[in-house]
Amino acid sequence: MLKTIELPSIALLPGFTPTSAEDDLAATIRTLLEEPDLDRTLERELGLEEKLIHSARATARKAYPRERTTDRQNAPWIDHDARDALHRALTILYQQHVRLPVDSTLANQLHPFSVRLLRELERPWEEDVLRRAHNNADLHEAALPMDPDEFAAWFKSTAFAHPLYEHELYTFLASDATRAQLEWFFRMECAGEAAFDDLVAMGQVGTRGAVKMEMASNYWDEMGKGRAHAVHTHLFHRLIEGLSLEAPPASELPWQVLAGVNVMLWSCIPRRNAFRAQGTLGAVELLAPQRCTRVAHGARRVGIKKKTVVYYTAHAIIDIGHAEGWLENVVKPQVENYAPSRVGIAEGLLARADASLDYFDYCLATARSFAA
Repeated sequence: MLKTIELPSIALLPGFTPTSAEDDLAATIRTLLEEPDLDRTLERELGLEEKLIHSARATARKAYPRERTTDRQNAPWIDHDARDALHRALTILYQQHVRLPVDSTLANQLHPFSVRLLRELERPWEEDVLRRAHNNADLHEAALPMDPDEFAAWFKSTAFAHPLYEHELYTFLASDATRAQLEWFFRMECAGEAAFDDLVAMGQVGTRGAVKMEMASNYWDEMGKGRAHAVHTHLFHRLIEGLSLEAPPASELPWQVLAGVNVMLWSCIPRRNAFRAQGTLGAVELLAPQRCTRVAHGARRVGIKKKTVVYYTAHAIIDIGHAEGWLENVVKPQVENYAPSRVGIAEGLLARADASLDYFDYCLATARSFAA
């Protein structure tokens, strides 16, 4: 039974048996971060720190080689094992910033070794994310609309023109997917649907005025407007428990799933990405109604009770208002107050859309590949 829906608490690498050097990297990082005295451990194990840094760098270069043109997730040149390893390790490192110190003290959250590992793993991926975004649209500051209203219109039209907006997965889930295929999809959703409230909370840090007020209103909606039974994480929890599903172990989560989680954490945790966070969070709100409507329709088609999928039916409606509120009260005021923020907001939009595109491509291909 799924005991928590808090995003970073998905069961990453419990009892994980390494089967490759890349898998061993993730498992070793997780073990080392739980050391009560990491400095002493690294001093005792001479060469371990350098070996792991080198392994992280090599894995990142295999996963996201600079010489390759950025492609969608099914490009034949992609080293999927390396990307799986990179995103598992990245998620472990990001967890250090968003968990409670319950099953781990998190004492090594800001240890120089953790920071260095994050840098080695994150940099090639980030470069790929941004290169892909800039390949999809001209995101240079001079090319983006200066007027706040015009930029908000650009943001909306760019989101709706992205291949994600009318992805074939939506039609498949609504009209063709069996119950078994839908339930598999819900299990994949466990990784990425759970902690939007925490992401908004992190995204609002440092904001002021209308931007902070809109994010606060959005957060309050996520909290069910103070009603415990209506908290959105609780609604998703009810969906998973109502279908007797379990969150998948890390060994079942490919990079396409984890990258969708990581792009949100990448944008919302470090302050350098604050404007990108406004883009990624806004993209979620703008693009969710289309997906949620189709998912809810498919669930009802195969006999899943309406009350079980209330998470999706609610977001199909609520996020229409959230999207308009985000454009009006986050994007426009932010651009008006600080025009250079346009680049980060635009990059965040496309970073989220591209990550979701890879995820939906993967889900569609995989769901079609197994029989009911």
